[in-house]
Amino acid sequence: MDFDLKKEHLAIQKEARFFSEREVIPRIKEEEFKRDLVSKMGEMGFFGCAFPEKFGGTDYGFLAHSAVCEEISRADSGLRSLFNLQGLTVPYTIMEWGTDEAREKYVKKLVLAEKLGCTCFSEPNAGSDLASIETTIEGKNDHYIINGNKTWISNGTVADIAIVYATFDSSKKHKGLCAAVVETDQPGWKPKETPKLGDKASPIAEIFMDDVQVPKENLLGGWGEGFKVAMTALDRGRISVGSGAIGLAQACLDASVQYANQRVQFGKLISEYQLVKGTIAEMVSLTEASRLLVRQGAWLNDQDRPFTREIAIAKYFAGEAVTRVAGMAMEVYGGMGYSLDAPVERYYRDAKIYQVGEGTANIMRLLIANDALNIKKANRPRLKVPSDFRDLE
Repeated sequence: MDFDLKKEHLAIQKEARFFSEREVIPRIKEEEFKRDLVSKMGEMGFFGCAFPEKFGGTDYGFLAHSAVCEEISRADSGLRSLFNLQGLTVPYTIMEWGTDEAREKYVKKLVLAEKLGCTCFSEPNAGSDLASIETTIEGKNDHYIINGNKTWISNGTVADIAIVYATFDSSKKHKGLCAAVVETDQPGWKPKETPKLGDKASPIAEIFMDDVQVPKENLLGGWGEGFKVAMTALDRGRISVGSGAIGLAQACLDASVQYANQRVQFGKLISEYQLVKGTIAEMVSLTEASRLLVRQGAWLNDQDRPFTREIAIAKYFAGEAVTRVAGMAMEVYGGMGYSLDAPVERYYRDAKIYQVGEGTANIMRLLIANDALNIKKANRPRLKVPSDFRDLE
């Protein structure tokens, strides 16, 4: 198993680090969505690692995507969701499951961040249980009509293009789900921003849809195949979430090391105290273990191999790890960690989302345990693999 970063991976990772230092960190106090930064990241190819050149990508793969996502999250975890939405769960899902018309119309513009995307899974009564989605889709002449509400939609207030999951028959549960690409510039689409604890650079919204229209060529997969589309999108999204967690954990570790080597108490640096050393050692171990797990999952995907189980383990572990590491950073900083002038208070707020996004910690536990207990195997033969799209013309 070889998931060392190759020369081209290291090059774009380095670009991402320089970009973070020049563009992201100087504006870190602006806890708001920054459209210009997203556009620049698109222009620099940060969202295109997993895409062929035809769609604005570099074809470096998901391992490169993970490395770049980690670097940006290290500077501002709030920008991590853009790697999911502009590089995975929106354009990649369209490329993987969409018609030729949908691919040509949307994928490249999303990868280059000329257009912004969002994915609409969650609802007031359906979060982890996607089979209970209540938003409806029905055919009407040459288009579909969607009605319903969605909640906790990242990019919801700024997205131009959405993938909406809806049901044509709720009694069929997951077999009644459909996925469709929706253009948000229409009267029936109404977003309302949701205030939240952290990740301020990523707006989250509730979406109200009233007779939203969708061209029939915008259906992803077949009629009733929305659940399959969703599951493959979530697997890929967990690469992004896990990578973002690593970046944030690394930021916590970096800040803690710097502070411990500067702060003097009782006549010596606090880095000389064994309890502080023990805390730093645990932070290092959790961060490194998370990185290896996530990169293993990304590498398996690059090799066209099943990776649902591995990326679920990685996402779960990284989400738990970053919340612990953020708490430890607060301990290293002591009372100063509670100050708005210290970076670790923001890290502490941002960390919690990694236990929730792209499958909660409890859902990951169930998936992992069901596999181990032979109740339901996580890894199954893949319907589509990355190499299917590398030579698209």
